[in-house]
Amino acid sequence: MDMKSYFKTSLALMAALVLLMGCSKQASTPTNNSAKEDKTAQSSETKQSSQQSSEKKEETTTHTFVHNSKPGIESTLAYTVKGDDILKQTVYNVFDPAKLDNTAEAIKEIVEDTYKGYEGVKGVTQKVEIKDEKVILSMEVDMTVATLADLKKAMPNEFSGFGNRISYAASKKMLEESDYTEKTN
Repeated sequence: MDMKSYFKTSLALMAALVLLMGCSKQASTPTNNSAKEDKTAQSSETKQSSQQSSEKKEETTTHTFVHNSKPGIESTLAYTVKGDDILKQTVYNVFDPAKLDNTAEAIKEIVEDTYKGYEGVKGVTQKVEIKDEKVILSMEVDMTVATLADLKKAMPNEFSGFGNRISYAASKKMLEESDYTEKTN
């Protein structure tokens, strides 16, 4: 396998781990921004409205995972979680052209091509840049804005399962099985 094939395979693996969909079903869609605000705690918990409410029943936490066992590729994924629901995911991947035996421009082109499906998807922001002779991919997926249907349409190979939310527990398990480790403070 040549270096370009190795790099593309490694990148495809990391792309598949960027967004992992849990197989949970809920009574309502947590990404529905037009949900009418209801004053009762039960309704607030059922809808899990993406709009911030003064009735926070569950604490929002952030979990960070790192993967740097592939020479030349360092991946950091951070999840903002409420209960078992992922509200936001940030991705910060650093590609070292010298260790990948390629040019920064060529790697940037491959990364841009790999993630181009997310262009124009509401709730997804991404940037690929060359900085200090390394290629940096920065991406944020705001699950309070993005819909799973749009994400599946944009990148169908990155999603599996059923439901209308992304489960943190399922994502964490898949990350750990892929040699990501959780950073603790």
